[in-house]
Amino acid sequence: MRHHTMVLPVLMIGLLTACATPTQGKAAPTPAVQAQQSPEEVLRARATQFWEARVKGDLATQYDLLEPSERQNVTLTGFYRSRSSMVFQSYEIQGVEVDDEVGLVKAKTTFRLNLKEVSRFGPWTQVAFMRWVRVGGLWYLRGDQQDVKQPTRAGDRQP
Repeated sequence: MRHHTMVLPVLMIGLLTACATPTQGKAAPTPAVQAQQSPEEVLRARATQFWEARVKGDLATQYDLLEPSERQNVTLTGFYRSRSSMVFQSYEIQGVEVDDEVGLVKAKTTFRLNLKEVSRFGPWTQVAFMRWVRVGGLWYLRGDQQDVKQPTRAGDRQP
């Protein structure tokens, strides 16, 4: 009987500790939730996370959304230096296209340059085409954007 009275408090402490421990980061979507979303919807959500971070100036989140191989090539400090001259004010995702493990997101953005020489000009609006890749089931912004397709003439297919 004495043995059982010791087990109950230990179990209660373990249960309370488990309930009180905060979870780190956002929980990954369950397979059932992912199965209900199309690849385009999943990519749109990831691109929205990127653009929200861009508008807020959250460079750490933007860096985390870079494909893993690119993060091996550039430090967070290097990434910050390459992005600090542009301040994005707004975005609108206009299209999402997925082809297996590669995606293309088209977004209309408004930005200002954070450079003394041109800070009185703007804001400017541009349409950005950004290539994404799926790695381990998650979408990441591709580091090299050199071959991103852009329409070359009226009527070319756009995402």
